[in-house]
Amino acid sequence: MSNVAMARVQAVVVEIGGTPIRLCANSASFLGLAQDRYSGFLSPATQAPINLTVDLAPRPNFAQEDIRVARQAGRWSAERADFRLEWDPKTKFGKLQLGLNAYSLDAALRILHTLLLADQGGFLLHAASAVRNRRAFLFFGPSGSGKTTLARLAPPDATLLTDEISYLREDGENYLAYGTPFTGELAKSGENISAPIAALYHLVKGPANRLTPMKPGDAARALLQSVLFFGEDPNLVKLVFQSVCDLVCQLPVYRLEFVPDESVWDLVQ
Repeated sequence: MSNVAMARVQAVVVEIGGTPIRLCANSASFLGLAQDRYSGFLSPATQAPINLTVDLAPRPNFAQEDIRVARQAGRWSAERADFRLEWDPKTKFGKLQLGLNAYSLDAALRILHTLLLADQGGFLLHAASAVRNRRAFLFFGPSGSGKTTLARLAPPDATLLTDEISYLREDGENYLAYGTPFTGELAKSGENISAPIAALYHLVKGPANRLTPMKPGDAARALLQSVLFFGEDPNLVKLVFQSVCDLVCQLPVYRLEFVPDESVWDLVQ
C-alpha cells in the first residue's frame, strides 16, 4: 500500500479470539505497522465494539518500569516504561500511548484481552497450542519447559495456534482455544482459527515420554502458575480463579514428561 493510500486509512480492526478491537490513529506509520504485525488477524469491518485511540510518543519513558494494571473509579489503567493504556469498560473506549514498536503494542493488547476474558470465563495462558483432528491441545509450563519444542515437533496434520500465548474461552458446554499472533521463539503467528479443547498438558522434561493424569486440584495449581493476568482487582482475580477451577473439572489435564523427539506426539490423541 502506498504512503498516500495509507494516509487515508484512519483505523484498523484487529480480531483476536473472536474479539475485534479498532485501533484509531493519525499515523500512517503506526497503521502500517499494525497491518503488518496482525496481517492474519485483520477484520474487514470498519467498526468494532471496542475502540482504542492511539497516540505515538517518539521516545516513551513512562514512570512505571514494571507493568502495573489497576482500576480506579471504574476505569482501567496499564502502564510500563514503553506504553500507557487507559480503558473504560462501560463505554468500551480507551487510549493507548506508545512508540512505534510492535512489542509494546503486543503487550498492551494482551493486557486488554486479559481484562475482557475475565468476564467471559476465559484467560490467556502461557502455553503452546495446536489443532489436530478438529480438536485443540494445549501445552503449558514456565519458560524453558518445552512449549516451542512441542510446537516445532508437531506433525504435518497439526495446525499451530501459538507457540507462546494461548487464548481460552468458555463457549456454552465447550472450552475453545483460538489462534493468536503472540509469538515465542518460532516468531510465527498462529492460524486464526478456533477449536474445542480436548486436553491440556503440563510439560516436564524427562528421560522418556510418559503421560500421567493430574487431579483437578493439582492441575489448577499448575495452570494458575501459567495464567497471564496483571490486574490488581480482587473481583476479576476471583473470576479468573473460578474459570481455571471450572476448566480443570471439565477437561482432562495431564503431566507430560517428554524427550525432545517427534514421538511425543504419539501420546497426544
